[in-house]
Amino acid sequence: MNAFRIILYQQRDNRWHYVRLTAESDRELRTETGICGLLPDHTETALLPDGTNVETALREAGADWQNKGWRKPAPHEVLVLTLHFQMRRWHGYPASAPWHDDLTSGYLDPIQAALESTCNGIRRGADRFSGNYLYHYTIFNSDLALEAVERLAAAAPVKFLLDVHIGRREKQVHIPIDPNVPEYLRSLFRVVEKSAHTIASELPVLFPGDPLQPEPVLNGSAPKRIRGEAAAQLRHVLKEKWNFDSNFWNPLTEASPSQVVFLNGIPDGKTDSIVQLIHQRLVAPLYLLDCEEGLFEISSDEIFKGVYEGVVFDAGLEWIIYFSHHHTVSFGGEWLVSAVKELFKEQPEVLNAW
Repeated sequence: MNAFRIILYQQRDNRWHYVRLTAESDRELRTETGICGLLPDHTETALLPDGTNVETALREAGADWQNKGWRKPAPHEVLVLTLHFQMRRWHGYPASAPWHDDLTSGYLDPIQAALESTCNGIRRGADRFSGNYLYHYTIFNSDLALEAVERLAAAAPVKFLLDVHIGRREKQVHIPIDPNVPEYLRSLFRVVEKSAHTIASELPVLFPGDPLQPEPVLNGSAPKRIRGEAAAQLRHVLKEKWNFDSNFWNPLTEASPSQVVFLNGIPDGKTDSIVQLIHQRLVAPLYLLDCEEGLFEISSDEIFKGVYEGVVFDAGLEWIIYFSHHHTVSFGGEWLVSAVKELFKEQPEVLNAW
């Protein structure tokens, strides 16, 4: 069952404190308070009346704390932590790089877990270019955030060159330009680069507009990450059987070895129907290879949620669904292609149409 939570903050004596409200079932509300960067120093649990709507209960509890002065801080009130990794040049998405598993298991996953468990960090994006991989987090206690990062980096079994930067905004790295590029193009590139950084700094990326909007927390934890030999074998079969190597695929290229059908977005009612069809033929477990984040085991209700660029498939590898950053969704596999065509037989114009 999905959990929901609301986190609010309050600054006292130059330190940020948090209150984390979590409902992991329809019967229980947990309230945790503490100093950002440290585990909760007080926890209490209250039973919810039968029939209570979890999100409504969270909103009401959050409103009570909001009336006491707890809130979501403005961007200028907090700092930004940037983890700057300098890696071997890699052409393609990070999840296909040979060092990706070591980076996520040794650094990114434990750092994310440490920041989240102590309400001292919120992931706010990433940049990559020319071997530079930058991961940005909003932080509330810079000393404890830096201490956690340094401790976890020292314990990582495989070491990478890491620079940690804390400031009012994300660290910016000068992007190298090939010396053979004409000067007028170099100047134009610098103008575009400066504009992109300016626009990004103005975007409201810190918090949603509604401070009492409950955040979904899947089963109270992150999806199960697949690493090592198991991940390598799945990537190998995806390449051999589907010619997918964590990069553009149909319809962005003609990479599929067999027929596919694609759509520009799918109504929610149709996604439910596709999930039901997959349930009937599922060879568990079900996997997601996110080209940015890596390989995970997921549940069927996550198939059409939160995928930017990547594929969903099961252990049988007889079908595949590819999600592109162009918002297209492609289906491969004889039975799945036929099923999707049948599902849209009254709307044939939406198939394979840009």
